[in-house]
Amino acid sequence: MNAVYKLKTIVTLSKTKVILFLFISLFFQGYAQYPYWDTVSMKPSVRLTDICMLPDGQHGWAVGTTGASGELLTIILATQDGENWEKINFPASETVTLNGVFFVTADSGWVVGDNGIIYATTDGGQSWVQQNSGTYRKLARVQFLDNMNGWITGGWQDGSSYLVLKTNDGGNTWQNMSFGSTCFSCLDICFTDELNGWICGDDNELNPFIYHTSDGGVNWVSQTVPEGAGTPSSIDFANSNEGWVSTSSIYLTPLGAILHTTDGGNNWEIQFNTGMPYNDCIDVRDEQHIAIAAVDIFSPPSEKIYVTSDGGESWNYSLSPTVDYTEGIQYVGNDIWFVSDYSQILHSSDNGESWDWDYKSPFYNSIAWSNNMNGWIVSGTGNGGSCLRTTDGGETWDYDENVPDGSQVLFYDENTGWIFSEGNSAKIWRTTDGGQSWEQHNIYSGGEWLGNIFFVNQNKGWAFGSDGALKVTNDGGVTWTNQNCNTSEYIATVFFVDENEGWAAGGYGGANGFIRHTTDGGNTWEAQTPVNDNHFQVSWFFNNQVGLMVAVNGKVHKTTDGGQTWQVISQLNHDYADFLIMQDELTGYVAMRNFYGGGYGEDGRGFIYKTVDGGESWELKWTGPWIKSGIGGLAYQSPGKLWACGAHSTILKHESGFVGFREEVAVDVPDITLSPNPFGSQLKITCHNNVKGNVSIIISDITGRVVNKLYQGFQPAGDFEVKWNGTDNNGNILPDGTYFCTFKNKSKTKTVKLLKIK
Repeated sequence: MNAVYKLKTIVTLSKTKVILFLFISLFFQGYAQYPYWDTVSMKPSVRLTDICMLPDGQHGWAVGTTGASGELLTIILATQDGENWEKINFPASETVTLNGVFFVTADSGWVVGDNGIIYATTDGGQSWVQQNSGTYRKLARVQFLDNMNGWITGGWQDGSSYLVLKTNDGGNTWQNMSFGSTCFSCLDICFTDELNGWICGDDNELNPFIYHTSDGGVNWVSQTVPEGAGTPSSIDFANSNEGWVSTSSIYLTPLGAILHTTDGGNNWEIQFNTGMPYNDCIDVRDEQHIAIAAVDIFSPPSEKIYVTSDGGESWNYSLSPTVDYTEGIQYVGNDIWFVSDYSQILHSSDNGESWDWDYKSPFYNSIAWSNNMNGWIVSGTGNGGSCLRTTDGGETWDYDENVPDGSQVLFYDENTGWIFSEGNSAKIWRTTDGGQSWEQHNIYSGGEWLGNIFFVNQNKGWAFGSDGALKVTNDGGVTWTNQNCNTSEYIATVFFVDENEGWAAGGYGGANGFIRHTTDGGNTWEAQTPVNDNHFQVSWFFNNQVGLMVAVNGKVHKTTDGGQTWQVISQLNHDYADFLIMQDELTGYVAMRNFYGGGYGEDGRGFIYKTVDGGESWELKWTGPWIKSGIGGLAYQSPGKLWACGAHSTILKHESGFVGFREEVAVDVPDITLSPNPFGSQLKITCHNNVKGNVSIIISDITGRVVNKLYQGFQPAGDFEVKWNGTDNNGNILPDGTYFCTFKNKSKTKTVKLLKIK
């Protein structure tokens, strides 16, 4: 396959259509509060965990969720032609984790998830009705034989019984058929008729199990799992006698046992070993045709799709163009689909011989322009075929399978550029003809992780990373030699102003920050003294005297004497700095990101700030609409024309001189102070109005929806205050969470983030 995907930017539309498109996009995708950027591409990215295709090979559904800081992002994708997938409505996309999906017709289907969640649809997913499972345990997989008869299994470290739910009325009522007292997790379920079914997983001592029922779930009998098999991750049967199980384990040798039975599981045998630790999904088309997705995330990471057409007597594999945890696979006719992280649905129409994407929403790691017309975006090592290229100045972006995959793309001039593949076995591809051809070269790291590159001209560059690893090339990346930066910490950023003078900085975690300086091309390095020991992440130098660095925890450091002294000149209230780019000594942008985890504010959200005073102050210009929305790269296409890329398949564009549709006025920026923030029952908003005239203050939620038009009227120049008690326009108390306060006057708009808590 050689499918071409095009991302049309809004600049191809007429002026009227541009305004309409932006209005709809901004308000429904959650970035209406920052019209500074034109959104070229953005769609939610989650780990897809299950897929269901009907026997017609045309109708299908996939489900998945990602989460951080107690927030969720859940999507359901659907296709009606087996090729084009679109996100469809789901009423609980921010409150429910989905794990499994099953449809019996193009109209009737069910999705299941954590906390006993079940939703059903009778119109193909256009509307959903919640059903009562009677449990709060995790529901992992669902299967129906027809519109009435269905089963669910799941559980995960949350009970001792083997979880089985059953319905005979389409899910209006569910009967709890759970049994036993020694379960750790039930990972999959398969019924071939109303009587015969199987479940598989781990018991509470992490021993593998397969249970079988021949009376519709009333009684369950344990079946013997062969010695040397790992955890049965997925089970499927062609009929009541012949079935297969895929297993996963990182401890057994050989890895990846595939089990087979011809007598309903009374006897299971190891038929084949994939040699891969994670074999999380299997699908049986019939007695002869079976497909398995096998993944190894360890070095070197790889993914293989195994297919048999003779009942398992022989297995052939093809390499997936991506490497991610794969938990759902479906085999219909000659077509195979599987789903994984970054909302990826991969498809083969030739029984697994070749693969291409039906849908994906990768993290775009890096963007670069060689000239005004030619640009590249890469989405990470191990994602071949995910590189985007434009040859028309960004009007269209095409996935280009001829461009190597990598984590960083960099161009020095119109002809010379590099794509870097990070890792313990880092590689670099060089082009000298403007990207028409690429030459691969290895960068031998000695086991250290190399994470970034920097080139000061066509020939001289550096690769750097963990344990103080620093490599230099003088021939454009063909050969590399070691340099000693006199540190064992992670080198996160390198910047040279010419072939001789440069800086290296980094640290580890949030501490052990260091700065090194060289005047002889890196042959020798001297330590410079930072203000504190924060881990430095990004840097930019204008000349051999003036430079900026941003550290973990958002401290912006500056030197005006070549690094002999440093001072903290400003503070950005986020955990990580991912990219810094300056247009001149005053104007520039920084991409910041929150840590993501389970704690308060750890949502992984991305932000872009602008400075017009050399880093002394920063104005927020963009906030990611969803969790885990970091920005991976910023690049100037031409002076004043800036692009950004990042998570959720995000591509942004900004042309200086315009803020959305308004001319950018060179006046003082209006300011907002919130007290307190976070707040409970009342918030004081202090606004500095830089020019007299009509002003407005609105409160919007995380989706960009205006929830309260707090103030509108004339104000003289100067400060004034308004108060908000956390209610909407109708006086209803709004739920706790993230909101945005936007102050607008005739010269400019300023938006700040606020948190409402109990």
